Amino acid sequence: MTLLAALALLSVVTAVTCSLPGVFLVVRRQSMLVEAMSHAVFPGIVIGALVSGSTRSPLMIVLATVLGLVIVVGADKARQSGLVTADASQGLIYPVLFAIGVALLSTQLSSVHISENAVLAGELNLLALPTERWIIGTTDLGPQAMWPLLLLLVIDALFITLTYRVLVVSAFDPNLARTMGLPTRTVNMALMVLVSLTVVVAFNTVGAILVVALMIVPPATGRLVTNRMGWLIFVSLAIASVTALLGLWVAYLGDLATAPMMAFTDGVVFLIVLLVTRLVASRRRALPA
Repeated sequence: MTLLAALALLSVVTAVTCSLPGVFLVVRRQSMLVEAMSHAVFPGIVIGALVSGSTRSPLMIVLATVLGLVIVVGADKARQSGLVTADASQGLIYPVLFAIGVALLSTQLSSVHISENAVLAGELNLLALPTERWIIGTTDLGPQAMWPLLLLLVIDALFITLTYRVLVVSAFDPNLARTMGLPTRTVNMALMVLVSLTVVVAFNTVGAILVVALMIVPPATGRLVTNRMGWLIFVSLAIASVTALLGLWVAYLGDLATAPMMAFTDGVVFLIVLLVTRLVASRRRALPA
């Protein structure tokens, strides 16, 4: 497998895995929750790396995922107190957690392979190198970092399939979902666990910051095209795949970092679709009745 093919595989798998749970965050108007989570999981990543000596250990994944849930539970409790608004409750918690992670990174992790650049943009290019591949005999199975993402993608797909009715009803009409006796609280918390886990697993490839773009922008673009949930999932995954390959192509031609160009391409495609949909809508309104 060539380096470019391995990089393309890793880019597409990362983009699709991130965008799948992002569909429901966009529909539920919780997009900025990913921003809070991406900062909140950072101290868990640093502490897990400090204890285990690796950014890929199960301990790191568990600690970081738990801290991602802290932002959800903590913000919910703060909101329920009535003393702060929902958005302010998130803003009160995640900067503190992120600051703790930065302080630990700059003072305690000199012996662990993790840097400020990896936090911002990940190490997608490096993870596609031949030394980072999973090779059995003479068969190259692609980047090692791709397989945890594929496993998570399967888990996300199974969860969405099994809880699709609850997710859709609670997204569009939470009161109706509760009236119907649907297990909305349990399903919502499980979704938050998967979102937090996605942020953590994608950390090595795209960092704790760019994951926000990969998780939110493709579904937001898809929302401009369709409001039907099934089609929205399909369109979002298709956009994520195409923009990942476009971003890789631009990065390859310009000798640039792949993950930032994937996020940049997501933003450009969103703007193009927004302009086109507005133009089409304005022309329809201009037509005589």
